[in-house]
Amino acid sequence: IGEYTDLGFALMGDFTWNNGFSALLGVRYDTIDVESRQPSDKLLFASSNNFCPPPGGCEDVEADDDVDGVSWTASISYDFADGQFIPYFTASEQATMIVGQGAEATVGNVADGGVFDESELLEFGVKGSLLDNSLYYAISVYEQERTDFSAQSIVTNQATETEGAEVEVRWVVNENLLLTFGYSKIEVTNLNTEEAGNRFSFIGCDDLPNIPCHLLYGGTLGGFVANTASDSKRAGMPENIFSLTGTYDFGNGWAVTGSVIDVDSVDSGYSGAVELPEYTLVNLGFSYETENWLFSVSGKNLTDEEYFRSNFPNLFGGVIVLPELPRHYNARVQYKF
Repeated sequence: IGEYTDLGFALMGDFTWNNGFSALLGVRYDTIDVESRQPSDKLLFASSNNFCPPPGGCEDVEADDDVDGVSWTASISYDFADGQFIPYFTASEQATMIVGQGAEATVGNVADGGVFDESELLEFGVKGSLLDNSLYYAISVYEQERTDFSAQSIVTNQATETEGAEVEVRWVVNENLLLTFGYSKIEVTNLNTEEAGNRFSFIGCDDLPNIPCHLLYGGTLGGFVANTASDSKRAGMPENIFSLTGTYDFGNGWAVTGSVIDVDSVDSGYSGAVELPEYTLVNLGFSYETENWLFSVSGKNLTDEEYFRSNFPNLFGGVIVLPELPRHYNARVQYKF
């Protein structure tokens, strides 16, 4: 229970010179007044937020603080050969509130000074248009870091360092055919896990291979999982994803769209005991459009690939995985007035 008031002031400028040089510069200042409290008589002991036996005594009942910070961004680029090759560099630092799933500022974070955080981003890339502007490409590498691991909450906010690369290519082959290619490589390190050498997680059957599963389930078993297997890398997030999409417009109202998406295998939880298999999705759709009507039908996962995603990998990665949809179809009729 509480409130916070943010007063901010910002300036931004977008500058372009005739020689091809461009700069986007911005700065913002925020000052935030935060008040938070929790009714001690309604708290459950012991819990993950108040880890002491009844009747309590370890909980923070109320706290208030005044925090402030400066956010800034600077992005520069240079246009070579009339847009065919544009290298750019971006650096940014963002000050932000650390809040929970309900946008609440927890009493503990306010009391510990962890309700305010700063993130940093560095990105370098090249982009441009070729073939009479029919082909657009963009390639980038980036690094982002959230530095205040003391503000980390088990499920919501995490202290992470992210490194990755992205590639995007869009090609208008002719008036009828459009092709798009995408690639993403990402690696996320949990800084708080790296600092501690472990993290709390619920234990699944595969984590204890010498114990029959039926002896585990029906209850909840939790513990601290060492970062030996994961190297503190965030679970449930595939490192490499490829995609290829094509659209062909026949010019008479008919169109066809298809896509292929290939995704790496990935550990479901920090222990590495459960691995989600790699998969390839194939999708295909047809549509017919008139001035007022649109009819479309599409098939998803046409090869009936069996694949899964992790469910809250920070906590339940070794316990629960979620199956995704098998082969299925969608049909739509739309009328435009």
